[in-house]
Amino acid sequence: MDARDAWPDLPAFSSGSPFEFLSRYGRTAGWSDAVASGGFLGEIVLAATPAAVRPARSYVRELVGEYFATDRSRLGDLELLTSEAMTNSLMHAKPRRDGTLMLSALHIDRLVRVGVTDGGSRHEEPRAADDPHAVNGWGLHLIEALATGYGTHRNLDGTATFWFGAVISERWKAP
Repeated sequence: MDARDAWPDLPAFSSGSPFEFLSRYGRTAGWSDAVASGGFLGEIVLAATPAAVRPARSYVRELVGEYFATDRSRLGDLELLTSEAMTNSLMHAKPRRDGTLMLSALHIDRLVRVGVTDGGSRHEEPRAADDPHAVNGWGLHLIEALATGYGTHRNLDGTATFWFGAVISERWKAP
């Protein structure tokens, strides 16, 4: 089964703006025209399936690219970090009560903070020590290497949010 079969009407990439993407595929909460002062960029609610990783990457790329007037082709690290955070949540956490994950983006000046909210960790057996030949388990190493910071916090409603920060450099501006 192709991962996109879990959400068959979803395109691989959003061709419109993040606003069109949100209105068609996600629910917004708190979108404001006052974004320019800093704070909330946007959020999207996605089904907790592997098919959600691709639209999550596209959403963050388009949202951040449009807001910062940044060449979207230069947001590869941000896309990679988003993909790793989403995949980590899908593999190691429960979905929220409604079977979804929520992806949110905030900013302060040129620092973007992306968060993935899920239903909290599953009770799993402890992992073995880092194996340099392991196929899985490299996502956190990528996040450690590329993000300006990261962490997890438990929310009052019992959900958990994993977040990471990334600086959107002036050099990423479109010519």
